[in-house]
Amino acid sequence: MATVVREIERKYDPVEGATAALDAVKAMTGTAGVAAVSQQDEQLLDAVYYDTADLRLIGAGITLRRRTGGEDAGWHLKLPAGADTRDEIRLPPAAASGAVPEELAALVRAHTRGTALAPVVRIQTSRRVLRLLDGASQALAEIAADHVAAEPADGPAVSWDEIEAELVTGGPALLEAIDTRLRQAGARPAATATKLQRALAGRLPAAGAAQQPPLTRNSPAAEVVLGYVRSQVAAIWRYDPLVRRSCRHPSRPGRRAGAGPHHRALHRRARPGGPDRAGCARRAALSAPAR
Repeated sequence: MATVVREIERKYDPVEGATAALDAVKAMTGTAGVAAVSQQDEQLLDAVYYDTADLRLIGAGITLRRRTGGEDAGWHLKLPAGADTRDEIRLPPAAASGAVPEELAALVRAHTRGTALAPVVRIQTSRRVLRLLDGASQALAEIAADHVAAEPADGPAVSWDEIEAELVTGGPALLEAIDTRLRQAGARPAATATKLQRALAGRLPAAGAAQQPPLTRNSPAAEVVLGYVRSQVAAIWRYDPLVRRSCRHPSRPGRRAGAGPHHRALHRRARPGGPDRAGCARRAALSAPAR
């Protein structure tokens, strides 16, 4: 069965080297609730990322991968959940057939609409990890220094170094304290939010290319209507996976959506007490590939 993990992290480019960044974090003992810093064994991670041929998932800020190595090997689907935040849905490693598990494929069907998911890039990472601990030796945050090598399916290989700062049980104040230490050590916020975006940068539209101009009091009525429609489509894309998980796992409450009344109604039926079966059936019918 899938597990869901809330991931809150920031990425940095270690302009003055990863060692300087890690040394700055090691010096945090005694500040921001950090009682000790533990260095973990080096990890070797090997991940294959899946998307449609026209990269619909990455365009929506979604990543889907199968990874070996590390403590969480398996299938991972990451969905946007706010600033610096994603929900990661994990499944154990399946047979090495390369087929995306149906449970995860269903959660992105609003984007794929039946289009095949296939490998788009392989990313191998050599990772050094520092774990920030509280007085009870519980992990507050992890700082990873990664050397990354990416092999796109239809592009040149690229490599780079980056730093990841991820909260475990710590709060926003700790993340800000880590941010300050890393910047003082010369690290700068990464230009891309994910390794996948960096690996496929040559195939992605330029930043801001798809953004619409802001609406004003003088905007034509047609632009106002289109702007509203776009916002509703974006909300449906965001909440569609939550509805699907509620239909698949009736004991898990759905989250309230911010889209139109029909979408909100479907979420209300997905709350404790069991989802509305007809509503789930309608959702399945709407998501079926066009014939």
